Amino acid sequence: MGSCCSCPDKDTVPDNHRNMFKVINMDDDGNDLGSGKMELTDTELILYTRKHDSVKWHYLCLQHYAYDLNLFSFESGRRCQTGQGIFAFKCARAE
Repeated sequence: MGSCCSCPDKDTVPDNHRNMFKVINMDDDGNDLGSGKMELTDTELILYTRKHDSVKWHYLCLQHYAYDLNLFSFESGRRCQTGQGIFAFKCARAE
């Protein structure tokens, strides 16, 4: 009740939602790899997309993170679900 997941349009995330963000996954060249929702929980980041199962990155497995005007990026360690890598997401609320 009252969560964005109970809305008729499940892709809708209110601009002022504290823990859920609309994101676009970007590659090294700045190309769009697909859109989704990023949830920040007490222990991990969770990416939800229509095409794939959710992906989780536990905060303790993250090596580095950074953000600027509209890009949030982080480096995951080898113990993360995805293994080691650098991930970048375009997000209007990257801060």
